[in-house]
Order: sequence, then structure tokens, then C-alpha cells
Amino acid sequence: MSLNKKLLAGTIAGLLVSANAGAVVLGVDPYRDYAIELTKPVTLTDVGDTIEATLNYNFSDGEVRYGRLECTALSATLTPVGVPTTSAPGVTLGAVNGAGTPALFFSITDNVVGGTTSAIQIQFNVTTQLLNNGNVDCAFSIYDQPSQAQAGGNTGRIASAGTNGVFRPFVRSVPSFAFTATPGTATADVEAMTGAYTDFLGLSAGIFGQLSYGLVALPPRNANGAIITMANLFAPATRIVVLGDFSAALAGGAGVELNGTAATTRTAAQANFVVGAVAVTGPLEYIPTTLTPILESLYTATLEATANAGFTIANVGPLAAGQIVRNGTQLQAPLAQVPAGYISRMVLTNTGNVARPYTIAVQGETGNTIGTANLTGTVPANGTRVIELPTVLTSFTAAPRATLNVTIAAPNNQIQGLYQIVNPAAGSVSNHIMVRPGTN
Repeated sequence: MSLNKKLLAGTIAGLLVSANAGAVVLGVDPYRDYAIELTKPVTLTDVGDTIEATLNYNFSDGEVRYGRLECTALSATLTPVGVPTTSAPGVTLGAVNGAGTPALFFSITDNVVGGTTSAIQIQFNVTTQLLNNGNVDCAFSIYDQPSQAQAGGNTGRIASAGTNGVFRPFVRSVPSFAFTATPGTATADVEAMTGAYTDFLGLSAGIFGQLSYGLVALPPRNANGAIITMANLFAPATRIVVLGDFSAALAGGAGVELNGTAATTRTAAQANFVVGAVAVTGPLEYIPTTLTPILESLYTATLEATANAGFTIANVGPLAAGQIVRNGTQLQAPLAQVPAGYISRMVLTNTGNVARPYTIAVQGETGNTIGTANLTGTVPANGTRVIELPTVLTSFTAAPRATLNVTIAAPNNQIQGLYQIVNPAAGSVSNHIMVRPGTN
């Protein structure tokens, strides 16, 4: 990683040349950000990786002190590359010890007659190995004895970066990409020209949400120091999976689109978009056939990531992606029976000033084939329509019962429904208010 982190010196006034005192203050350079998706442990391989410390320490003639660079013990190890250098020709640095650990230490010897009073810059190359996704903070200190520099801590510490060796920012692991969803709502229109709920209301048509998949605004770096790319991270098999009800979008060339591109594959309950390493931001749109009524549904989106070698990427989601609702009135008789000898009927009431058309959809049990007729009609304005169910449910191959789903092109607060069954022989009447799906 190309990293010039400066451990800058603070100015200490009134120090004598012979004084065993000084200051080392860690610079305020920001974190160097690397992709959190890099599989750990990982070695940062940029050959320009250097660390520079400036010491405001007044060396006496022949004085030897010991420097210690240490980083967050649980997050990183350091390995020196070559021999460190110094800006003061009369100051020599010893071999760097501690390779492959979180701390490096070495001797600092003054060979100048009369000592060295100017700021001394020390620079050495370091290869950093990140052990996990924790942030890496570092500190630099000067010690009196080599054993003290090796051990770290306060014993023998002469000067340090900050107060008592306070650690300062060095490396941070941050996300490279984002996958987000902005839920919306599309309304299936009960008064659609092609039939109740076969198309959508309004100019937004079937757009029920927005998805965004791509790099963050300020992408971090790859292990080699280059800015990360989508192609670094994601393999071609990466896909976005949207779950929900797509049963009315399976025929006639209709389907589901993300930002204008059709789903790669889809079923009645799932739409798959293979995106690979190509960023995409845009609307999710349900495109109906205009032949089959669109059902209400909630939708979720999941990024199913396939990472390239060297990266570990978890799936993101499921995220709430949006919903489809219906306008108008929906009523249901969960169990309508037409046994012999009984009177079975459905009553629809319209309190509005406009006659309203209705459509009946019949559901039966598995294995029960039901004959039907008279599935459409009109509820008069300010009136009531009584529908004798034997005229609707004309035959059965099993038990004489079914579920009735009624859609009426009318405001929900103008329509009421009742299912009634009468036993003439006993004189008993059973009335059941028809339910409104999703509200009971």
C-alpha cells in the first residue's frame, strides 16, 4: 500500500542538549481505507508502504536510545523491508526486530560530536498484514533500554506519540460496495380497461421500488493499494433475487424489469437478475400480461454475491423492495356451500350513486372440478344485488363448496357483501359478512 504515515514531533521548549527528554507526536493523517471484503489474513503489497517518524529529541554525544513502532495487537502484524533510514547523517539505526509481530523495535545511536539537537526523521518500509477487519491504530515511542522497547508499556518510556503511547489511526477496513432498496407502491387498477386488476394505475405503471448496486462513493483500496473495482470483487454469477407474486407476469412477453432490463429468469414467485460486476441503479417494474389479474404482494430483494478469489462477500438482504396493492373493493366468502335442499346466496350492496360492475373468481379444493356461470354483473346505484349461488356454482366433482373472491370497481367504503345459507325445512338462517382480504 502506498502509505506515508507521519509520526510528527511536537515542539518541547526549554530542553537542554544533554537532557534525556523529548517528544514524539503522532500525525493527524486520516485512516488509509482498505476493502473490508479482502479475505483475512491479507498482506498489503504496495511497495511504497513507508512509515516516517520525526523525533524532537535532543541526543547527547554517543547516546543510544531505542524506538518502538507498535500497532493494534489483534488486527495486524508488521514486517520491515530493508534497513530504515534517517535524515541525520550522524545518527544510525540498528537492525529492526520483531518482524511478523504487531511491534517493531530498533536502536537509535547518535555519533555526532556534541550531540544532535535538530529534528530527526526516521523512515523505513513496512509490509502490513491485516489479521481481521478491525481498525489498525499505531504508536511510536522512545525507550531507555532495549528490553523496555521490546516489552512496550510505560516502563522506561522517554517520549511517545501522544500521552503515554496513545494509539493513532493507521489503517481501516471499510465496505467497498452497497446494495440498497427503496420500497415503493404500485396500484393494480380495478377499473383497468383490460379488466379488473390486469393493469396498473397512474403514470408510474408497475414500478414498485428502486434498487441500487455498486461501489460506495469513496471506494477503498485493494491489497496492492489500487482503488477497488467491481470487477475485483464480484464474479459473473452474482445475481439479485426478487421474491414476491409474479404470477400475472408469466406469459405474453410480459415480465419483470430492473432499470429497463428484463429478469434473466423468473417464476411465479421469483425474478432473478444476473448482474455480475456491473453496477446497476434503477426502478423495479412489474409488467403484467393484461390478461391475468395482478395479485397484491410484498416484495423483497437479495444480493446473492459470488466473490472472486481473495475476497469474502456475504449475501445482502432480503431487503424490503416494495409492494403491489389493489384499489377498489375486494370481498371473499371463504366457504360458500350449495348443498341440496338449502338456499345459498350472496348479497352485494352499493351505497354509491353509480352502478358498479363486479367479477366473481371461484377457487376450489384440489381434485374438485367446479362448473361456473354468471361470473360478472352489476350492482345498481344505491341498490342491492342478490345472487343465487346455484346459478354461479353449477356443478362439482366433489363436495358442493368453494371460495368466492369478488372484485367490484367501486370505492371500498361504498360496497358491502353478505353470504347467506338457509335451511327451509328447519327455518334456520345463517348470515356471514364477507371478509375483506388482509383486514381480518
